[in-house]
This record gives sequence, C-alpha cells and structure tokens, in this order.
Amino acid sequence: MNEQLNVRGPAVDEDSLIDVYRTQRDVPSPWVAISDQVMGGISSARLQQRDCGGSASTCLTGRTSLENNGGFVQMKLDIGPAHSLANFRGLFIELYGVAHEYDLRVKTSQLDKPWQSFRCKLQVAPQWTRFTIPYTHLRAHRTDAALDPSQIRSIAVVAIGEEFDVDVCVRRAGFFL
Repeated sequence: MNEQLNVRGPAVDEDSLIDVYRTQRDVPSPWVAISDQVMGGISSARLQQRDCGGSASTCLTGRTSLENNGGFVQMKLDIGPAHSLANFRGLFIELYGVAHEYDLRVKTSQLDKPWQSFRCKLQVAPQWTRFTIPYTHLRAHRTDAALDPSQIRSIAVVAIGEEFDVDVCVRRAGFFL
C-alpha cells in the first residue's frame, strides 16, 4: 500500500483509524454478495479476492439489471456488537474500481425493514480512495430514526438504480476517532 492514496472527506490521522476489516492474502473474506435476485430481480453479483491497484482486495463484480423490478448488487460486511462504535466520529472505507457512483449503506439494530438504512454516495475511481464519512453525513432513508452509532451492525457498498457492469474493490474498512 505504498501508492498514492486519494482521500475524500475530512482529514483523519492514520493513528485515529480503527480497522474492522483489512484484506489479507490467503484469508477468506467476511464480505458477502447480495443481489436483487432475493426479490425476483436478475442482477448478477460475485465476490472474489484479487490484487487490484497493487493491493490485495475483495472485489464485487457483476451486472445490475432493471428487469423484474430489480436493479442492485452489493457487498456487505457484518459488524459484531463487540465494537464500541459510539466512541468514534465516523467510518472509513478504501475503494478502487471502474469510475462510477455507489451507495454506502449502514444498517443498525434500530431498523427492521430491508429498505431502511443510513446512507451516502461515493464516487469510486480507478485509484485507491479512502472515504472518511462522519456519522453526521449519513442520511436516514425511509426511517425516522436518528443514527445511533452504538447500534451499527453492517456496512455495504451498493450498486443500484441503473444498468451497468459492476467492478469495485475494498481493502480496508473501519471507524475513526
């Protein structure tokens, strides 16, 4: 990871980053792929571990399709309740991929419907980019709940809303003080 790292969002010292995920070669990835096929859509999603932009990473590839009321694929990382997330100011994720906009979606135990989340947009590029997202920049979607960071249970990178070839990789994700 000696290449030039693009940073989007507030500057955060490296010492303030706490990883909950960091890709390691030859270690199975905890990310899971989910597509609109769970609700009758026909989008395709596949996860694989590979070198991307000079770093080991977990990559989501596939194609979104709007047929059959579909239109999304995602890679999701469950976060155990062992992390004291309320003590942090926000989250970070390092992504690389074909230039396209993706959603970052955060789920909490406050939410009980699959369409509810806290979210923001990320513009991914073919260069490793660290996105630092303060909790205050996550917008509630289809819920009146206010984000309670202590209740975060998963994060997901989501390709949604239009037909396109998906190719996005993650090498680190976590939280910052």
